[in-house]
Amino acid sequence: MTKSGATLAVAGDLLEDVVIWTRGPIERGNDNAATVYRSRGGSAANVAAAASRRCPVRFIGRVGADARGDQLVAELHGTGIDVRVQRAGRTGTVVVLVDPDGERTMFPDRAAASELDTVDPGWLEGVGWLHVPLYGFTTPSARRSITELMGRMTALGAPTSIDVSAVSVMRELGTAPTMDLLDELAPKIVFANSDESDFLGLDVHTPPPGRTYIVKRGPAPVEIRTATGIELVPVPRLTEVLDSTGAGDAFAAGFLSAVIVGSTVADAVRSGSDLASIALGQPGALAG
Repeated sequence: MTKSGATLAVAGDLLEDVVIWTRGPIERGNDNAATVYRSRGGSAANVAAAASRRCPVRFIGRVGADARGDQLVAELHGTGIDVRVQRAGRTGTVVVLVDPDGERTMFPDRAAASELDTVDPGWLEGVGWLHVPLYGFTTPSARRSITELMGRMTALGAPTSIDVSAVSVMRELGTAPTMDLLDELAPKIVFANSDESDFLGLDVHTPPPGRTYIVKRGPAPVEIRTATGIELVPVPRLTEVLDSTGAGDAFAAGFLSAVIVGSTVADAVRSGSDLASIALGQPGALAG
């Protein structure tokens, strides 16, 4: 059980985002007018920053031993987050192309973030919930380290959650191995969007007892899938989507910061949807 004042820990990437808003169809081999934004990014850092508005948060990750890493850590710490990072190598960058309809295409170079090493067990002290994006399982070192973190949380009887992150990540890992990983780590909550759910076959895969699939389907109601059935929760109606970058991370942040203090799953979904709608109306991910 979690309670008011419990700390949410998020383990994974802290990167630089270079967000490019295109002004029309991209002409290959030609100049293309655009507006460029630089900001703090990385799925785990996005969740941590957005959740820090509502509950105590700790970020666990790895950045380069460079000036950009210094800046990103300072920015994240400035939002009130307890930042615990390893420092080595080169800080990663994600280039994000956002088309006029608000859809984003990402080009990640995770660099140091993908090399997370064994984490000090003390970094979990006082943590009431651990959330991890699936990106962290694509390299051996980070996978081992995050698996150890989740195992420690489970041994303590504390809940965990996984966002399956992207179809490209699951394709790299493999569909069956991804499902095996979820069974091995036994998260309480699994987040997925429509494409990710379809790729894994969550529509035909009943969650085991104690696990909940939260499936986001754009403007359609969010599905809460459990071993006993499905509950649908409507989402706010939006008139315009400017940028979908970090919207899923904002949803996870709103959900987790609500459920960790005792909200029902349905109310936590509403909290997540409200925060995601804010993210969809601005460039890049939500700041803290």
